[in-house]
Amino acid sequence: MSDYSKLARNSEMWTYLGFTPWEQGSMQGVSRQITMVKGSLMLPIAKYYAWDYIVWLHRDGPDIEWLLREWKPLPDVVTQRFLLVGGSGSDKRRVKSFAFGFRGFLEIYSYTPGGPYHPKVKDLIPPVDLAWKDPA
Repeated sequence: MSDYSKLARNSEMWTYLGFTPWEQGSMQGVSRQITMVKGSLMLPIAKYYAWDYIVWLHRDGPDIEWLLREWKPLPDVVTQRFLLVGGSGSDKRRVKSFAFGFRGFLEIYSYTPGGPYHPKVKDLIPPVDLAWKDPA
């Protein structure tokens, strides 16, 4: 796998975007929690969460299989999205539902900077491309 350590060197940008350093086994990158609130005229009626993970150090296929086999649902989390940067399956998507979706979803995407990507991660692509191009 290519050296994607330049993504890690942009820690100020990741912090600004709400990400924190993350690692699990052979995987390293950043993660953030997003809060979504369903409102009514008077007050919020529901609150739920999503987790985004941008992973630049990974073993591609073996880590995808490990995530699909071992990753667990989290309370009140609707989706957990993993963007594996430098993965061999550009713009591919793998999805696992927990309890038929009642306990959320795990979504795994691969992306090579400057290459094609799945539309469901279009919000995560600009910061990855920016960090990749930054000479810092």
